[in-house]
Formats: sequence, structure tokens, C-alpha cells
Amino acid sequence: MSLTKKITYNTAVHTFGKFFASALGVIFIGLLARYLGTEGYGHFTTIYAYLFFFAIIGDLGLYLITINELGRAGVDVKKIYSNIFTMRFVSGVILMLVACGLIWMFPYPLLVKIGTLIISISVLLQMGDQILVALFQKEMQTKFAAFAEIIGKIFILGLVILAVNLNWSFYAILWIISIGVALHFLINLFFAHRLLNFKFAFDKEIWQNILKKSWPIATYMVFSMIYFKADTIILSLYHSAETVGLYGAPYKILEALIAFPAIFMGLVSPHLSAAFSKNNLEDFKRIFQKAFDGLSLIVWPMIFGTIALSSPIIYFIVGKAFSASATILQILIIATGIIFLAHLSTFAVVAINKQKSMMKYYIFAAVLAFVLYFIFIPKYSFWAAGIITIIVELFILIVSWGMVKKTLNFKTNFLISFKSLLASFVMFIILYFSNFNLLISVILGGFVYISLIYMLGILDKKLITSFFER
Repeated sequence: MSLTKKITYNTAVHTFGKFFASALGVIFIGLLARYLGTEGYGHFTTIYAYLFFFAIIGDLGLYLITINELGRAGVDVKKIYSNIFTMRFVSGVILMLVACGLIWMFPYPLLVKIGTLIISISVLLQMGDQILVALFQKEMQTKFAAFAEIIGKIFILGLVILAVNLNWSFYAILWIISIGVALHFLINLFFAHRLLNFKFAFDKEIWQNILKKSWPIATYMVFSMIYFKADTIILSLYHSAETVGLYGAPYKILEALIAFPAIFMGLVSPHLSAAFSKNNLEDFKRIFQKAFDGLSLIVWPMIFGTIALSSPIIYFIVGKAFSASATILQILIIATGIIFLAHLSTFAVVAINKQKSMMKYYIFAAVLAFVLYFIFIPKYSFWAAGIITIIVELFILIVSWGMVKKTLNFKTNFLISFKSLLASFVMFIILYFSNFNLLISVILGGFVYISLIYMLGILDKKLITSFFER
């Protein structure tokens, strides 16, 4: 099987699993939002925003390092992976303990503080699971990750339905989530051991070498977390739990969507690294262009379709109590589209070993976001949070894209992206002035978009077959 075909197949498998699991997750969020209401869901959102801030610090940049290190020629995969997995476990335990200690210093209600202790278990396991998925991506065996995620989500959703019907407590639901994540992690751990018999390992030289490579990525992750999650935390400090809940509902949709480019680039990135390490710049440019074309075909209809259907989407997922979230979703979907494309350029920056050069821009973006959040969120609430997110993500996209272009001196072909934009805009006009229910609107939008990109010559035989050949 050719390289491009493997990437396409594994992206399809993992995306299907992620899509199915995300669909279950959306149902879960819908049930939870309706059951907890805007205030309860606001507490739920605050817990996750707080803990994931520490999770990113504990990440140490190991996910990207794992993908790139395992893709390099001549490495002892078992030895490297065993040490990286141990590093992730140790950093995860330390940071979750710190998070659980510091939560008592924040002015949150007891419900949030105890909930943080419970959910810290699931966040720790998710940190470990990310490294397992990196192994699956390297071995092109993402079907295992898809299977584990689906089983875990089915387990969580089933018990949450039971909890809602039996009127269980907020804490009980949090325990259900932690147990479900544990099941997901153990399934992935089982399959990962079948692929590679790794174990806990501490090789001082390897740890030092990995940390030398990962600290720029880790620093980037920390600062990116400031402008990606700090908005929710700052919002929770200045506004009510209801306000946080209204912002958290569409934010969860954003988080579900950005799983796709992470999966896609997790598969593409090792091959970008391999091409660059072999000084095969033509291969690098070809893979980069194909990735950009593929992402463009998804980004534009996602943005325009969501803007047109934001109200029925929110009503369908979380109910009319969250009606104010529809406009927030329109703002955040633009940020989501930018993040999709930024995944390509930021992963490429790591592949060409320019992450240190990007550091000053990540720091500037984080500081800018942090300052703007504190200036505008107290007065303009979630409107400021969403708009500032767009500004900062766009800055990162422009800078990282420019760095890749400057380093490799190549031009990107925007023809397919432009045609996708045009088709998506026409689809938006039709959906905006139609008055169908959500299901019919989605089907209509999909039909219009696919028909238009076919008429514009995007879906020709040459393009389709290019994803199945080297």
C-alpha cells in the first residue's frame, strides 16, 4: 500500500471512529446540558477548562515528539517509546496533583473543587492515551484507537442516560466519565502492547535528549493553552456559571471538530519529517499541498454551513435554554476553521525543526490574548472571548505559514481552496434563505456543495485517485 493511500485509509478509519465517537459525545453533551442546565453545565465546563490547563503543561510536547521521533530512520522504537511513555505518566501524575492542590485557592464553589478531584483521574488517563494513539498513528493502525474510543463513549453515554433517568448527582456523572475514560485507556493500552512490548523506563540520556527537543514545543503548548483555554477560566472568574455554560456549549462543538486535523496531521507529520530529514523537498511540498487541499475542502463548508445553521444546531444539541449560544457558535466556528489550517503549518514547523524560531510568536500571542481577555471579558463577556480567539489563532496561522514558506521557499497553490470557498458561499446563501429543518438543511447543503465542487472540476478522477497513490 502506497504512502498516500495509507494516510488516506488511516485518516478515514480514525476519522470514522472519531466521528462516531464525537456523535455519541454530542448526544452526551446534549443530555448533560439539558439535565444540568446552564449553571450546572457552566460548572462542568469550568472543571475541564481548569484541568486541561495543567494537562497541557504536563504534556511536555511529547505527543509531537513521539510522532516525529518514531518516524525517523534508525531509532530504537521500543526504547524511545518506553521512555517517552514513562515521561508522560510521571509528568501527568505530578501536574494533576498540583492542579488538585491549587483548586482550593480559587473562588469556586465546593461542587467545582470536588469535581476537579474526580475528573483529574480521567484527564491523567487521557494524557497517557494520547501517547498510545501516537504509536497507532506511527504504525498506521488507527483502527485500534477508533475502536477504543467508540467503546468508551458508548459506556459513558449508556450510564449517563441511566443517571439522568434516575436523577443521579453531579458527582455521580463525573465518576461515570472517569470510569469510561479508564475503560477507553485500558483498551488502547492492550492493543498498544500487542504492537510494541514497551514498559516503564528511565534512561537519563534519552530523557535529556527528548526534553531538549520537546521544551520548545512544550513552551508553545503552554502559551497556546493560555489563548485557547484561559478565556473560559477568566470568564468563570468574572461572570456567572450560566454565562460560562452558554459559552461552553458551542466551545465543546469546537473541541470535537478540531480532533479531525489533529488526527490527520498526526498521520501526515511523520512523512513530512521523513521527507525533510532526507532533504527531499519536492516530496515535502507535494505532501504539504495535498494536506492543504484536503483541509480546504472541509474548512470552508464547515464554516459557512455552521454559520447558516447555528440556531438549529444549538437547539438540536443542547436545547433552547442555550439559544444565546447560537451567535457564539458562529464566532467560534471561524476560529475552528483557522485552527484546522494552523494544524498543517504548526505541525510542518516541527517537521522542519523550526519550533524554537516560532517561540517568540507563541509567547507574544499568549501575552496578547491574556491581556485582551482581562481587558474585555469583564465587560463584554463571551463575545470578547470568541473574537479574541479568532484574532490570536489567525496570527499563529499567518506566522507559522510564513515560516514554512520562508524556510522551504515554495508557493502554495490556492486554486482548490478558492473553488471550495466559492462553492461554500453559494451553499450558505441557499441555506440562509431556506426554511427547512436541520436534517433536510444538512442534506441540502451537502448536495449543493458536492455538486458545485464537481462542476468546478475539483472532484475529478485525477484528484480523487491522487489520494490513493504515492
